[in-house]
Amino acid sequence: MSNKIKQELERIDIPKELHERSKFGVMKAKSEKTKGRIKKLAIPLVASAFVVFSAGVGAARIPSFNNLVAFVSPEIALMLQPIEISSESDGIKMEVVAAMNDNEMAVIYVTLQDFTGNRIDETLDLYDYSLTGAHMFNSRIVDYDGKTNTATLRIQGNGGESLNDRKMNFRMTSFLSEKQTFEVEVDANLSETTSKPPQTVPLDMNNIPGGGGKLYQKLEDQGIVQVLKPNETDISLPGIEFMHISNIGIIDHRLHIQTRWNKEIVDGHGYFYFVDDTDNEIHPTSVNFGIDEEGHTNYGDEYTEYIFDIESIDFNEQELLGHFVSNGKFITGDWNTTFKMQSVQAEMNSDLNENFGTWNSKSVSISPLGVTLYGNGIFNDSIEMDVRAKMTDGSVQILDSMTSFSEDKQVKVKFIPSLPLDVSKVKSIYINDKEIEF
Repeated sequence: MSNKIKQELERIDIPKELHERSKFGVMKAKSEKTKGRIKKLAIPLVASAFVVFSAGVGAARIPSFNNLVAFVSPEIALMLQPIEISSESDGIKMEVVAAMNDNEMAVIYVTLQDFTGNRIDETLDLYDYSLTGAHMFNSRIVDYDGKTNTATLRIQGNGGESLNDRKMNFRMTSFLSEKQTFEVEVDANLSETTSKPPQTVPLDMNNIPGGGGKLYQKLEDQGIVQVLKPNETDISLPGIEFMHISNIGIIDHRLHIQTRWNKEIVDGHGYFYFVDDTDNEIHPTSVNFGIDEEGHTNYGDEYTEYIFDIESIDFNEQELLGHFVSNGKFITGDWNTTFKMQSVQAEMNSDLNENFGTWNSKSVSISPLGVTLYGNGIFNDSIEMDVRAKMTDGSVQILDSMTSFSEDKQVKVKFIPSLPLDVSKVKSIYINDKEIEF
């Protein structure tokens, strides 16, 4: 039956735009700076009928599942397992609508509906949540219905082991809404501000909650690094009350811009960047830390230090801008569901002994959700990797998204395609220039 359904779908003329705009159920955003409602994308009626039928005999009787398949691609809908398990807290209903997974990655679609107020909007963002067996999470709103006050989210968990046919628990205790985004020009007079050597304090990179950027791994390898002494300046940014610049200076040929966050604002975040006349952007490395009563750095996130390589910027030719986000509402509750996952398809595996600088791969697996490399060492996300799937018909599918997980020198890296892979039609995988045949 499954093969016949696939044959029927192949004969249906699905608009090209649908395939280009659907990405595992997530609409492609123009930019991180873009703010606005994500529009619902409808599948032609005949295609939708086949999709709903193919997902299971009972699926046609599940309204929430029918709503979901209306804005995911047919390829994704064919793989989704209807769940329809809900939990309600303080007048807000959470429902796990559908799911799909392979051996180490799970994707679930969840709706949140507010029956008693206006606590849900198109900017909704999950804050404290968990999914059994997975280690790394991300969530994104894929649809918002203002008439029913309902948001649909796609939640991805990576880094798990043996997720196939496993009982899962998804729990959420808080979320954010009424998000505000600020794009600001920073008037900090950098040439004058950085003309004198700043005072610094040592920071133990092994005792911070995290950070990111191209220099982060290098700073972490140093162990102890110097950061700016906090609270030497108090430079506010237009319209922003949840943070300010607490120091600026140059340390070891790198520009440091330090910010202090108002802890009364939950999940205020953002970054600085330089841009030139041709709109080329230069982004920083960041480190987060706290300060004790004696002025010593410690584990915390009250401060963020943004670090630029001074050789890559020109104070006179490039403009310093800021992109910052705050949330107006912080909603708490207790939403808890348990359900069983079913694997999308059997996976294919192969040995792969390759050196990637800071780590070595041992094996590779392929499933409809992507290509996963397993190995030993420390993964360096600043090293670019090109992964493609060559199909039996000669076409090539690019895997243009990546997640990685490292623990105890065990590395797991997953490369995710725009649309699910038909494993039965994969001839080989290219990792950089190396071909692995299956």
